[in-house]
Amino acid sequence: MPDFEFVTAEWVAQHTGFASAGAFLRCRERLEDEQDFPPPLPTCKRPLKWRASAVLAWVELQGLPVAERPQAPTPGNLLARAATA
Repeated sequence: MPDFEFVTAEWVAQHTGFASAGAFLRCRERLEDEQDFPPPLPTCKRPLKWRASAVLAWVELQGLPVAERPQAPTPGNLLARAATA
């Protein structure tokens, strides 16, 4: 768990397997609608911020076994495909 509570799109991208914050932001709405990805904090207009604990909990729910996680956890193939879309 990071030592801070609120994180940016760049941090989210690094911990969800996206190549960049831009790639994540392009897929964000679909992830929220179809994959129950946590929405950004409602009080943050720009830059968008997320609760780190919510993002990491979502990553855990993606089902990648602990033994197969790299140092920065990444979800399964869905996000890898989305990052290149």
